[in-house]
Amino acid sequence: FLGAARDESVGAINDMLAIRQDGQKVIAAGCMPALGTYGNDIPSGVDHVLTTREWYKIGDVVSSLLGEVLEPEVAGCEGMLTSFTRANAGPSAYVKVADGCDHNCHFCTIPSIKGRQVSKRPLHVLQEIVDLVAGGTKEVVLVAGGTKEVVLVAQDTIRYGADLGMKHGLPSLLQSVAEQVPDLSWLRLLYIYPSPLTLKMVDTMAEHEMLLSYLDMPLQHANRDVLRSMNRPSDPDMTRRLIDHARAKLPDLVMRTTFIVGYPGETDAQFDELLDFVEAMEFDHVGVFTYSAEPGTRAFDLDQHVPHAVAVERRNAVMEAQQRISLKKNQALVGQTHQVLIEATGESEDELGRIEPISFGRARRHAPEVDGMVFVPGQHAIGSLVDVEITSALPYDLWARIPGSTLARVAEHGSDARTAPRAR
Repeated sequence: FLGAARDESVGAINDMLAIRQDGQKVIAAGCMPALGTYGNDIPSGVDHVLTTREWYKIGDVVSSLLGEVLEPEVAGCEGMLTSFTRANAGPSAYVKVADGCDHNCHFCTIPSIKGRQVSKRPLHVLQEIVDLVAGGTKEVVLVAGGTKEVVLVAQDTIRYGADLGMKHGLPSLLQSVAEQVPDLSWLRLLYIYPSPLTLKMVDTMAEHEMLLSYLDMPLQHANRDVLRSMNRPSDPDMTRRLIDHARAKLPDLVMRTTFIVGYPGETDAQFDELLDFVEAMEFDHVGVFTYSAEPGTRAFDLDQHVPHAVAVERRNAVMEAQQRISLKKNQALVGQTHQVLIEATGESEDELGRIEPISFGRARRHAPEVDGMVFVPGQHAIGSLVDVEITSALPYDLWARIPGSTLARVAEHGSDARTAPRAR
């Protein structure tokens, strides 16, 4: 799916070039410059490019483009090892704990783009989270303040600290955050590679309320032969044991995963096995991608290509099955009380044309950007955590009301009686 990402990036750059005024500069930053052939991908007219690990140079680059004299560069400065203070993170913030990947999945170019995994040191991660929470952040999302939510992320979050010689780096980091940043409301993890290391992490999650019972584990497929060809963990039974352990340890666990369909050589029978797996496991959130042949990967040279139209049909079949599962799970939430992090406000129109104020937010079961939303009548403070009663459910989104509130009219009309809310 990197082909689509490149197209989207090029489109965004072209949009900036189209509206650039005299004297303005355009800088492209991210993965594309690290591909090695970015000269053919990035549109002409871009003034400078920065790779993912050169973010700390942005100030010097801007100064240079503006003709200012630069101070000598500090020797040994590395992007992933440098901490920084954000100007305004908002109620939810991502914290990248590592960059790069030590796996060699045959469909993926990330190792060739980003190199081997490099982890931030624990004290740097902790300081970043402390600063976010001091500024008001409610949720921190960890990926490989006023902030209410912090999201920890990396290409392979579960292996955080392995390059630093840490045996249980991620559980140790989670324990430290829970103990030293008690004012953080939500701590969320994304991109957990299926591994026995997951067991220790789940045990740590069960010990602290701020660690959300949310497991994002990209599985990519369910057939052993396809997984083996992908160079992914190829024992579906081990995967089931990991999931069973997590669900037993965390009764309110929410699971997200992703799959690739149309991988070279994927047969109808192998796809049917994947579809059966999705229906049997009943994940809460699922993303499905059609295979994208990427030059430089092992899979690029494989034969038995699946026609794109067939891959699209398979993706649609999985998504249709998952929508039924998601709707059933969401309908089971009706009548329950859930905590919602308010992220925006807007308007909604009912079947009589009445305009009502409405707030948009996410429950603990919703990761930023990829999962559903919760719509709450009334205008509530952005960044606030409110307890709501779920009143109706769609496959992805939920409608709710504040218990005892008179602002429940729009939410009680049913999903067919309202137009799409408009943010403002």
